[in-house]
Amino acid sequence: MKRPITVGRVINFARRMPAVLRQPERLYSQEAMAKLFPSMPSKDIEQLRYEFHKNDQLFLDVDHAILSQRRRRAQWEPWAEFQYMVVRALKPDVYVETGVFDGVSSSVILQAMEDNGKGKLVSIDLPASETIKGATDYMPETTLPPGHNPGWCVPSRLRHRYDIRFGDARELLPKAMKEHPVIDVFFHDSLHTYDHMTFEYRTSWPHIKDGGVLLSDDIFANPAMYHFAKEVGRRYLNIRNGFGCIKK
Repeated sequence: MKRPITVGRVINFARRMPAVLRQPERLYSQEAMAKLFPSMPSKDIEQLRYEFHKNDQLFLDVDHAILSQRRRRAQWEPWAEFQYMVVRALKPDVYVETGVFDGVSSSVILQAMEDNGKGKLVSIDLPASETIKGATDYMPETTLPPGHNPGWCVPSRLRHRYDIRFGDARELLPKAMKEHPVIDVFFHDSLHTYDHMTFEYRTSWPHIKDGGVLLSDDIFANPAMYHFAKEVGRRYLNIRNGFGCIKK
């Protein structure tokens, strides 16, 4: 069923236009990795992509969990392989993400850390016991399964690197940054409003070490990424049409 055209949708469409019209070229994972890590040989980049796709146990574990509650297989986003490749290449000690929901992306990140043999993932999520407008309202299911917390589908074998915290990112993200004043990666995938995305970008950016990256899903939901990149004087990459990356 098509969503009705409302004044709010028209206004939001107009706000998005600067970012959409000036968006960087769409890149596949290998192309984005080549730009992020220009000294990395193309064969090594391709090897990382291959290692993601041959991770049979990851796909089996997550699919089994999702099937048990959602009665479908996991929804693997097109940029999941890029997430995996970035973690393998950067070998982060600390990775902070906001927005977890079932935990498919967290599973990818943690698998990459496991394959590296190092790393800690700090995840922040406001449990979606009800639909969250601007965050979960466009998902196949808009709420968590009854009785389950965010990250519930993360395989138990990967949880020893997982520090997940439940609550509002506006409260928990600054606290996490105080605990971890230097991080390697920040990933936004929570509330996709202009104000909230800008808040998370600005809060995390000073703590990302030189050579680290800021990642964000849904960068064309509004012009927050477009404006932030100009604010910090960096170009951002557009992976698979809507997943953003800025290297510090």
